[in-house]
Amino acid sequence: MKLLALETLQSLPSVILPRLIKMFSDTTPALLDEIRTHTQQGNWLDMAKAAHKLKGSCVSLGAEQMADICKDLQHKGEANDPTGVEGQVEALAALYPLTLNAMQSL
Repeated sequence: MKLLALETLQSLPSVILPRLIKMFSDTTPALLDEIRTHTQQGNWLDMAKAAHKLKGSCVSLGAEQMADICKDLQHKGEANDPTGVEGQVEALAALYPLTLNAMQSL
């Protein structure tokens, strides 16, 4: 699966794209920390809310792989199901710099 849906990014006005990418780079690390902290503490509903917030940013910027993981984390959190969550959180954190780099190199 590719990191970015280029058609999503290309549909955004090019004048605001750099600002959107900057916002993504500014807000994502804190959301990843929030997701990780809630996961470690077993606060599944709060983890789901943070994953939902991050999913929105990912979807709007075409970060498909990250969005898919966030969606899964959101569902698991809402269902109070910790199965595999820690691995997904680590995968999400590992994908972030790759995704951001792909966005910035457009």
